[in-house]
Amino acid sequence: MNMTIFYGPVEEFEKIIPEEKTNTLSWIVKEIDLLHQGIRLKEFEAFHSLIVYSDEYSGVKDHFIEGFINNIFEYKSFYGFEEVYIHNPPKRIVDQLKNSKLKISLSTKEFEYKKMTRETLASIKYNFDSEVFGQETAKNEILQTLYPLINVGNQKPVVLMLYGPAGVGKTETAKLMNKILYGNKTDLFRIQLSMFHNDTFSSYLFGDRTNSFAKDLIDREANLILLDEFDKANPIFYSAFYQLFDEGRFVDKYYDVKLDNAIILCTSNYQNTREIEESLGSAIYSRFDNFVKYRPLSAVAKKKIMQRSYESELKRFNEEDREFLEKEEILEKMTPVLNQLHNAREINKFMKRLLSFPLIERI
Repeated sequence: MNMTIFYGPVEEFEKIIPEEKTNTLSWIVKEIDLLHQGIRLKEFEAFHSLIVYSDEYSGVKDHFIEGFINNIFEYKSFYGFEEVYIHNPPKRIVDQLKNSKLKISLSTKEFEYKKMTRETLASIKYNFDSEVFGQETAKNEILQTLYPLINVGNQKPVVLMLYGPAGVGKTETAKLMNKILYGNKTDLFRIQLSMFHNDTFSSYLFGDRTNSFAKDLIDREANLILLDEFDKANPIFYSAFYQLFDEGRFVDKYYDVKLDNAIILCTSNYQNTREIEESLGSAIYSRFDNFVKYRPLSAVAKKKIMQRSYESELKRFNEEDREFLEKEEILEKMTPVLNQLHNAREINKFMKRLLSFPLIERI
């Protein structure tokens, strides 16, 4: 039997599987379970290719995973399929396939994530200021740290800590980089570490078969990882990132994930590097490639954010309201209070209220 393991996003997996005479693991398991209950819906219909998606592992019991290869051959006796395509399998399945004495022709394919190039670096450089305002020094620090990714033979991920006040462009930086590298169709891989405080998230980080950080990583569409609010995570979780930051590898009880040439961005509200080292500890601190400071917004940056917020929010109104608001001199009314607003979030919230106020008066 021919078996193909594919590592990468599901969209790419679906490009290599046949379009006809296929069936999925979930469908087979459901039908076999009914058969064991004495319920036979119809005669078994033969097909050529069995497709196993990564999301299907959580739908079967542990003993099925432990005996995966034997179960597959049992199903083959019913359905007669000749090949199996397996998407992002857990380690226990991989070990069975590699060590099996059954007649298997095994091949492995890995999706190659888009690598940083001189052109993408240039695009980040020239688009940065139109998306992230007033952070010229941060832009240059980021570009300098990312440059080694374009060198031949480099595989180690680049790990950056973006720190400074809230709402000044750290997350926007990650969104911009992801857009330039992967386009609008690929979502940013983002984990909010502020949520990592209880046993549920401990199992997510250190290994759970149905829902885990490792599984999300192995299924990822992009090779840019945003670990948001890194400073708000419980310090007991930092050890989980040692090998990831050092080698671009994340291992838990079920998965072994490689992140060659990845970009890992961590955000925080720390004020300086001394505070970062004292809070995180030297073990994780030493694993960052650079610490990039984001400064409070200047008056010029606030005006640019205000202008963009105005243009963006205005598009949401119907034509009649929009024409009315354009005569209300909203920007002129908002400018005097800009010095009281500290970040993009506050500016956007104030803009929404300011635009709504004259419309409410008309009701």
